[in-house]
Amino acid sequence: MELRLASDSIETYSPTLGRDLEDLPLADLGDCELPEGSPRAQLDAARQQISRFWKPGLRLVMLGGDHTATLPVIEVLAAAGPDLRILHLDAHPDRRAEFLGERFNYASALARVMEVVPPERVFQVGMRTGSREEFEHRHPHFFPATTHVPATAVRLILPELRAHPLYVTIDIDVLDPAEAPGTGSPEPGGLRVPELVEILRLLEGVEVVGTDLVEVAHAHDPSGRTGIAGACILREAILSWWGK
Repeated sequence: MELRLASDSIETYSPTLGRDLEDLPLADLGDCELPEGSPRAQLDAARQQISRFWKPGLRLVMLGGDHTATLPVIEVLAAAGPDLRILHLDAHPDRRAEFLGERFNYASALARVMEVVPPERVFQVGMRTGSREEFEHRHPHFFPATTHVPATAVRLILPELRAHPLYVTIDIDVLDPAEAPGTGSPEPGGLRVPELVEILRLLEGVEVVGTDLVEVAHAHDPSGRTGIAGACILREAILSWWGK
């Protein structure tokens, strides 16, 4: 809801790109209706709803919410395109086996995604905190901010990303809390909005089949600037990848 409201407060036109969202055939299909029950049951319900409207060629933009919301999207897209790659931009790896006794949670979101898409097809960029295990037991394409400047890391992996369909999942906490305080697990030392936009523009020409922006929590930011930042990021991403 916060990102929807914020999108009404910004221009649809990108002066940098010379493109306008009003020129694109966009549709807001509303929220997934989630039943009572376990996290896995709720994710199954979301997957069923996504599978009813999605078809190849439709570019999907999902707004969240808990990062586990990425999982049902990937379950649908990966089933239709087994060559899918994933770019994950986040302050945290989200690869814990479980958290507080639950396998399906925000701290384990990418661990569950990697059970659908093999770890060697998942590229993680921008992480600057996490558990000891997440940083010591790395998978092949882990580029934390502690060792790789995020934009440089994306330039490094661009040849691989260009060769395959790509899904981009963005946790708003990849931004610095000074720019996006409205999130549940803020971590100092993050990107500025222009830096993240630069990274997303690098993907112009890549076959991006979908994206999400998650973990926006209005309760932590009465000012609303996190939603505005997120809406601007989505505008630039959509117009960079699909604006032509």
